Amino acid sequence: MKSQDSIEIRKVQALTGERSFTLVFPKQFAIELGVGRGDFMKCRIDSGRLVVEKMDP
Repeated sequence: MKSQDSIEIRKVQALTGERSFTLVFPKQFAIELGVGRGDFMKCRIDSGRLVVEKMDP
């Protein structure tokens, strides 16, 4: 089953400083999207949803 067909429930791990929080995504999501250590992610809010996308190099 592809991750787009499944739902994973995750808890916010930490609030860091004044501008960040840590949320751990399922490893399978990262594998399917080709996300690795050091990659940059774009984050935005769209109609009340958090959208996270891998940035192209």
